[in-house]
Amino acid sequence: MANMAPEKSSLKQLKKAPVGPFMDDRAIPYRPGQYITLLNDLTRSKGFLLAESGLQMVERWNRVAPVGLPVSRTLVIGTLAADLISSYQTLQQRARWFPWLVEPEDWELQHKFGAERLVDMATSLGGALIKAGQFASTRPDLLPPVYIEQLSTLQDQVPPLPWSLIKARLVQELGQPLDRVFSKVDQTPVASASLSQVHRAWLKDGRPVALKVQYPQIQELIKADLEMLKLVNQAVGLFSAEKLLSSISDYLKETLLFEIDLEHEAEMMGIMREALSNRKDVLIPRTYPEFSSKRLLVMDFIEGIKITNKPGLEAANLNLSEVTRILVEVYADQVFHHHLLHGDPHPGNLLVQPGPRLVILDHGLTVRVKPALAEAMARVVRALEANDFTELGRALEMAGLKMRAGADIFTLLQAVSLIFGGTGNIKVTTQLGAKIDKVPVDLLVLGRTLGILNGITLQLDPQQSALATVTHYI
Repeated sequence: MANMAPEKSSLKQLKKAPVGPFMDDRAIPYRPGQYITLLNDLTRSKGFLLAESGLQMVERWNRVAPVGLPVSRTLVIGTLAADLISSYQTLQQRARWFPWLVEPEDWELQHKFGAERLVDMATSLGGALIKAGQFASTRPDLLPPVYIEQLSTLQDQVPPLPWSLIKARLVQELGQPLDRVFSKVDQTPVASASLSQVHRAWLKDGRPVALKVQYPQIQELIKADLEMLKLVNQAVGLFSAEKLLSSISDYLKETLLFEIDLEHEAEMMGIMREALSNRKDVLIPRTYPEFSSKRLLVMDFIEGIKITNKPGLEAANLNLSEVTRILVEVYADQVFHHHLLHGDPHPGNLLVQPGPRLVILDHGLTVRVKPALAEAMARVVRALEANDFTELGRALEMAGLKMRAGADIFTLLQAVSLIFGGTGNIKVTTQLGAKIDKVPVDLLVLGRTLGILNGITLQLDPQQSALATVTHYI
């Protein structure tokens, strides 16, 4: 009889095998893109058993329920979390008991597999996970470089829902048939993101409006995702992951609960429009509260040229330097004079009309800025412009950034890069995790916004210093 015993793996094979929670004497791929590897005696842990039973449960559930349902989403998220925890525990145990088997490239491989699985899950499930991944990609102080690179690819764009579902939601929110309110509704969306999609329509009097329609069940899904992140945060204590998950959870609670309340968005649009009403170079869409609700926002449909479309701006004879100046001044006016902030200034939300006049869309992240934070950020800007690093340290502390003792100039500059949403030298910035105790959510939102604006100004007019413009304005 032939010897049926499995062939022993060589040391080289053992070292190069990808690490995962499901171990066997051979490397075999299993769904969804994960791996069974070696050293099964190191995996008899609670994390392994949880991941195994979780995957089996998900497989059974997914045969009868769509992955979008809260219970199924929770199972998928929890299972992946257990999978990753067990994977890292396995590699840690291997490094502890067999240190000659573990090299830096083994950690890199583990990070690569983990990052790919997170991106796959966020892309598949959408909702809060897209937002969480995007935020995590701005924290190179807490995540390995490969995670930053992979998560940076996440885009808040998803395939639109069928018109039949959107129409049903519109009728439900309006409380009457569409033809009683609109003369026409375009069934093809002009935009679709992780929380809602936008359709163009025309009121009975001919005025064009935009209909921002929240997806069915999205509020329930968001709340379930936040609860799951909270539970995962309590379970994870590896590396700086606990700190990262706490940061993500805080950020999402501060921002998503605003974004899923379209009545709040309409209110903030009105406040922003009133605050900037003395300016002729900015336009905020008008809302129609009589047709709006928590899940539907009806507002003016405004057209313009995307702010990063340089050929389009030049073809319209718009001065790029003037557009850049207006952009910086309008946001400086918001923050430092009115203590408000449009916190999502990606290029798709910023249009330019002849004048030039800046159009600001999507106010789901328009928030109030605490006066103390606005003053602290003004001091940060002045200190950077003056190269005054002593004042910079004081201003960062005033803004709520808790640095540990002994922070040098290089650390301060890396902290500023982090706050303003830049990755800089990612490998260097990851060292910040040991030097920063906490970065407040409101400081990150403000800094990220200013960082995005700085990137846009560099595209439009590299010769113009946004820092100098803000310093002069404040």
